Amino acid sequence: MKRIRFNFYINYLAFWFLLSGIFAVNTICGAQTVSASSRKKETVKITVSAAGDCTLGVDSRYNSVFNEYYRVHGSPYFLQKVKKIFSKDDITIVNLEGTFTDAVNRADKTFTFKGPADYVKILKKGSVEVVNTANNHTFDYGKQGYLDTVNTLKKNRVKYCRNNVIAYQTVKGIKTAFLGFNQLDGVMKKTVKKTIQKAKRKNAQIIIVSFHWGIEGSYYPNSTQKSLARTAVKSGASLVLGHHPHILQGIERYKGRYIVYSLGNFCFGGNTNPGDKDTMIFQQTFSVKDGAVEKNKDIKVIPCSISSKSYTNDFQPRTLTGSEKARVIKEMNGLSRGRGVQLRASGKVK
Repeated sequence: MKRIRFNFYINYLAFWFLLSGIFAVNTICGAQTVSASSRKKETVKITVSAAGDCTLGVDSRYNSVFNEYYRVHGSPYFLQKVKKIFSKDDITIVNLEGTFTDAVNRADKTFTFKGPADYVKILKKGSVEVVNTANNHTFDYGKQGYLDTVNTLKKNRVKYCRNNVIAYQTVKGIKTAFLGFNQLDGVMKKTVKKTIQKAKRKNAQIIIVSFHWGIEGSYYPNSTQKSLARTAVKSGASLVLGHHPHILQGIERYKGRYIVYSLGNFCFGGNTNPGDKDTMIFQQTFSVKDGAVEKNKDIKVIPCSISSKSYTNDFQPRTLTGSEKARVIKEMNGLSRGRGVQLRASGKVK
């Protein structure tokens, strides 16, 4: 009888241990499900900084001043005064207007820019992760110059975009695609649409499109710029960036997205003393929830000068403060008038 009773108790205890285990597993799994569901609904914020034309080299037919600065100061010097901004964001993109090459056969044109491969360290030391290479100086030293440039970028893990080559950066689990087009080569709207669709198929959640376009020296976008930009937005671009005029142009809010028509020059070795040294860093913080980019007004213009000296170009961009900052904010508000964008004194949008 004792044996039967003992077996009964053993079986009874085993039953309850098993039942407790099932409840524990269900509780853990349920918690994991809730946790995963909660994570899925969280809003993830990604901050992207964008700056304009960076010519990291010279046209030796005119001068070699930029090269002399590199020889004396080294690579950290050039972006030293803006690195704090670039290192605090999630991704920084600039327009790389020139080549990294030792090729000698230059294109038959007024300006051809190149620097040695070592100059890529300027980007690395300055916390620049992505460059646009779709511009009118891509082939300054022919196909060889371009291949040398992209090989140098690859070796140094700097992403680049041009035509059907899309640069992808994944930060905080969010995949961002960077696309680049040179409108001066006559890029078609269907090409822009097709490439944006390609980025979507690769599950990019944020899509940033750079255009090299417009007229040099013009403070206002032309009809081609406006048309291409709006096509990009309607096709799915989260942000449109522009460069080529070498000076600032206005910002437009279109269908809840932003179009920056020209970022101007930035670290620009192509001119030792431009008359207009105003530039800016455009910064946007994207909010991504359930895989979709929410429409927001979380943008900021950080007024800068391309030089730390007013009387020359020392190739060291710096942020502006006080009356200089106020002047550039006022200038940007004037250029953006009627485009749905007005900046506060802080540089943030109203």
